[in-house]
Amino acid sequence: MNFNPAVGNHKLSHYVHVFCTFTTFCILGTETRQAITALSTYSGAYITAPTVLWSNLTSCMLMGIMQSLNAYSWMKDHQILFLGVTTGYCGSLSSFSTMLLEMFEHSTSLTNYNIAHHAKLPNRAYGIMEFLSVLLVHLMVSMCSLIFGRQLGKNIIVTYGSIAFAKAYTPPTDTVSENAGDVNIEEMEKNTLEYNFKTPAPYILRLFDFIDNLAYALAFPLIVLFVVLCAYYDNYSRGKWTLPCLFCIFAGFLRYWLAKRFNKTNKKFPLGTFFANILATLLVGIFTMVQRGKRHSFMDIPVVNSLNSCHIVSALISGFCGTLSTISTFINEGYKLQFINMLIYYTVSIGFSYCLLVITLGSYAWTRGLTPPVC
Repeated sequence: MNFNPAVGNHKLSHYVHVFCTFTTFCILGTETRQAITALSTYSGAYITAPTVLWSNLTSCMLMGIMQSLNAYSWMKDHQILFLGVTTGYCGSLSSFSTMLLEMFEHSTSLTNYNIAHHAKLPNRAYGIMEFLSVLLVHLMVSMCSLIFGRQLGKNIIVTYGSIAFAKAYTPPTDTVSENAGDVNIEEMEKNTLEYNFKTPAPYILRLFDFIDNLAYALAFPLIVLFVVLCAYYDNYSRGKWTLPCLFCIFAGFLRYWLAKRFNKTNKKFPLGTFFANILATLLVGIFTMVQRGKRHSFMDIPVVNSLNSCHIVSALISGFCGTLSTISTFINEGYKLQFINMLIYYTVSIGFSYCLLVITLGSYAWTRGLTPPVC
């Protein structure tokens, strides 16, 4: 068998391109999630903070826009960029495991505020209301954001950012009724829109090229930057801004591999995303238990009681687990499934994940107790 160096070099450059672009968008997505969470955390906020709700909303809207652009073949020559923005950026910006942790903490009165102020619900039955509140708000907001993003991409970006073909439009044969020979006007208008508005304007293609090349070039400088910052600054930024961006790279590629390996095995149940979300939720429960669990039931000292160790655990929760799990892909996959299959997918994913948190974090909290972390 003869080896063609040109083919080998092309494959290598392709893999390097994917690695660099995907890495950049994973880092940017994680940083954006951290920034949005920080900006939405303030006294008197309408939405109780901290929460990942705003990040999930933003990522699902962007996911919807990208899905529309791809459906109209805008991304056919920029598939690596499409992968970076959707799986990399949107997947890192949203977080399924953080949503489940919020759901568990609010339904069991185990938030940091509840523990610090000894605040509890009137009775345990109200935990059901809290469970449904977090669940329905997150899911409905995320699904509505995805649908809004799809419509925004289709009716605004594609419509006003495209150039029409010069060739005259000829309706396809399937728009003509076999019996009467009449033309289906609605179908013709639909096909006309899809035919005329399918090619992005040159300035948009140049913008895609610029973003793609910039993401490709920034990967290694960003890695070096965050390694240096993480080594130099040992304050709160290590757990909030620097270390999470290093952990997110491994989590993002693990989620991507799981999706590539398992999502196609069952068209009615995306196993790859399911495994990623379940694993991330399990790890979130364990890391939270280590960070906030009491070392002894009679002392308010957590298992991890050094400041640096607490920052590392925080980085694992937000950087690794937050990036490994995803809401944007989770919602987009459900949108593409039949309604009954979507309900099964969502129910099994959320129910199984919640049970894992009850077994890990809940069992520890109800035996030894939780306390606010030292960081």
